[in-house]
Amino acid sequence: MSLLGIHQGLGVAAVLFIVAAAMDWLGHSRGYAPWSTASRWIIRASFVFLTANLVSLGFAGFSSTAGILTVLAWGIAGLALFLDLTFNHRFPGWAIGALVGVGLLVASLLRPTTGNMQPWITLHVAAVVLAYCMLIAQALNSALYLLQDRALSARRFGGIYSLLPALVPLDRISNQLLGAAVWMLGVALTVGTVAWLQGADKVTLIKLIASGVAWTASVSVLILRRQGLLSGTSFARASLIAFIPACVAFILSLPRSAS
Repeated sequence: MSLLGIHQGLGVAAVLFIVAAAMDWLGHSRGYAPWSTASRWIIRASFVFLTANLVSLGFAGFSSTAGILTVLAWGIAGLALFLDLTFNHRFPGWAIGALVGVGLLVASLLRPTTGNMQPWITLHVAAVVLAYCMLIAQALNSALYLLQDRALSARRFGGIYSLLPALVPLDRISNQLLGAAVWMLGVALTVGTVAWLQGADKVTLIKLIASGVAWTASVSVLILRRQGLLSGTSFARASLIAFIPACVAFILSLPRSAS
């Protein structure tokens, strides 16, 4: 596929995800379940379409900010579908559709570029992207937990609060997501460290340090939770705080000369 085709494909995928988000929001707010069901199927079909578009973009997509945003959006959508099909845990379709759709829209406006990458770079970046997809999903899950907890404390059950999942599955999935993210980020750090020892530049070292801080923060929160030292609410808040260095590390990982 040509570069113009890639750009158009991202735009179409972005529109599909945003339409799915709007349908799910309206379906819940108006109590019309078929719209929410249709939204889930649109998200699934859009993920298949996006996957085909990503294959056409190839691993070269990792060499630009637009490419990384595309893969990140793909990872978030894929992770949401995986949790849905495997654990029967569904993130709100309006949240996933809007998040992925906006990410793809920005990527299409930046116009992804092509290029070649060494295999170890592909492995490192792929692990980083998957880890950050999990961390983003975990942060979203934690935010939803806090909103639902606040709603129950204030006895608010209508409006946006009626769209939120129950606390127990939110807490369980947060634990699973953070555990998986820790392992995946650990893989990325290991590969990145080996590459740096082989002669990478100082910028790479800064990225590794930032990722190391994010990994340490995530591991600390996970250990405290699994030892029972953090309640569900405290775990959700600590997860959002630990997500801050992860955001910094991800921003530093973006290519400087991307278009």
